[in-house]
Amino acid sequence: MRLNPRNLLIAIVAATTFSAPTLNGQPTGQDPQGRPRQTKPTQKPVPEPTDTAPLTTPIQEPDEAMRRAITNLSTQIGLLADEMRKLRRETERNSGTMELLLNEDRLAKLEDKIQEAVNYKMQLEAREQEIQRRMRNIQGEVLLRGGLRREEAEAAMRVELQRALEDVRSQQTVHHQRVAELNEQATRLRARVEIIRKKIDLTDGKSEKEEK
Repeated sequence: MRLNPRNLLIAIVAATTFSAPTLNGQPTGQDPQGRPRQTKPTQKPVPEPTDTAPLTTPIQEPDEAMRRAITNLSTQIGLLADEMRKLRRETERNSGTMELLLNEDRLAKLEDKIQEAVNYKMQLEAREQEIQRRMRNIQGEVLLRGGLRREEAEAAMRVELQRALEDVRSQQTVHHQRVAELNEQATRLRARVEIIRKKIDLTDGKSEKEEK
């Protein structure tokens, strides 16, 4: 059968028309080449919930917690009481030491006064002995002085020596009382010093025992 050229041309055009939508294996609805293709964002898979038990801490019993709190508080109170005792003992020792130093200084000054009083007492005694010696030898002293009226001179000298003797004895009486007062004060002060020293030694002994 011989084909007509006209019919052959129609067949070629028809074949070309039907093959255009599938050119280069791409669908007709695709965007032109060179334009990026928009794609939908991919959704991340949601993890399935897992059955995990929450971490729990053991709850202490109220009585046990209270007991521990009271024990801790008692320990702290005991430590504080020990510190207070040490502080009080140290304060007492410092106070006792200061009192001891003051009393020892007072005692030293008092003993100096007593020594001065004793020395003065010895001087009065020596003066008294000297006056009595002169009164025993008054006639010889009158002769040494000379004079026409020896009896009157002897009487005047005797009066003078007697007055000096009474003055010395008066001073001895007053001074004796003064020495007695000083000795009494010194006795009380020595006793106080001894008490303070024993108290300080006792405090030191307690501190040494506690430290051991």
